[in-house]
Amino acid sequence: MVESHEFAARDFIGGDAALDFINTVTGRDETPRDWLDDYSSLLSWAALTEALPKRLLSALAVLANQSPGAAAKALTRAKVLRESMFAVLSDSIAGKAPSGEVLNVVQSAWLAGTAAHELKFRGGHVIRELSGEVADLDLIGSLMGYGIVERILPLPADRLRMCHGPNCSWWFVDRSKAGRRRWCDMAVCGNTAKSRRFQARSRS
Repeated sequence: MVESHEFAARDFIGGDAALDFINTVTGRDETPRDWLDDYSSLLSWAALTEALPKRLLSALAVLANQSPGAAAKALTRAKVLRESMFAVLSDSIAGKAPSGEVLNVVQSAWLAGTAAHELKFRGGHVIRELSGEVADLDLIGSLMGYGIVERILPLPADRLRMCHGPNCSWWFVDRSKAGRRRWCDMAVCGNTAKSRRFQARSRS
């Protein structure tokens, strides 16, 4: 189900924008809700991640207003990528080979995201940053595909977790010292799960 959603800081628990992008669908285990109902929602989400500078977000907003049909198609491609990222991550953590189809989708986004960067020498170092000429409607998805390949998939499998809470299934990087984090947010899913267990024990 696609529903309107006003993104806020509480929606960014993944520890990386690529995981938070996957998490724009919530409740995958029970009642999935897709929070990207239009391209402007994607822009609003991206603005909170700080994955793109404001100048590029503004350029994308202009493009979307000029070509709403193209923006809608770009949103559809972003969602296909999001589900492919979810599948690649889920299969990888389970030790399964992802399908060639989803790998190709993620690979295409990764390559586009790589091409969107350029190397510059600044402050005595060679740095990698977004090119100033990369404003196209698929840019957000390209950068998320780039992020999952460059930053997420190389992480130790035991540090990539899916929330154990009911009606959630959000992904996050467990950076806790003990490596035992189970919930996206203890105050939300953790307490809900505890309440459900208490009610079940009470009924029995």
